[in-house]
Amino acid sequence: MSKNIKIPKVVSFIAKSGTGKTTLIVKIIKILSGRGYKVSSVKHTDHDFEADIPGKDSWRHKNAGAFSTMLISNGKAAFFSDIDSSFDAEIKTILPKYFGGSDIVIIEGFKDLKIKKIELLRKDIDGDLKPRFKKDAGLILVCADEFIKDLEVPQININDFEKIADFIENNIIKAFNG
Repeated sequence: MSKNIKIPKVVSFIAKSGTGKTTLIVKIIKILSGRGYKVSSVKHTDHDFEADIPGKDSWRHKNAGAFSTMLISNGKAAFFSDIDSSFDAEIKTILPKYFGGSDIVIIEGFKDLKIKKIELLRKDIDGDLKPRFKKDAGLILVCADEFIKDLEVPQININDFEKIADFIENNIIKAFNG
């Protein structure tokens, strides 16, 4: 990897299913991209999935036994590879390789990684609004739809997208040791 490639900052949005992680992330990506930042994303899923289109050439290559396959056209690339279960623990090492040049990589999930995290809570999903990750050293922000007393990290209303984007810009993207 070239020494000139920027190593991206990383933050993970964590929450229970149905809290609105994807909706919020999409809004944050639009805001930060609109401010001129190169924003990339990674979505973690616990489910098996087929990302390629069955029957297409790249799918046929992969299903013929290729360990990895890359599909390239003018200006776009897609990479498909088998991975082992240790991949989650090594995501920080692969981010510069696949997302070099990005200012930030926003991750949806990967709650067990030792990276900066923003926890999302909604009264109708979480009931008592008690953060599950408040003892996690990586937790830097809580976003809920109601104020939570006695938090040791900052909190922003989950519906204040601009303020959340400001926090990410000032505390992650522009931070010296992100």
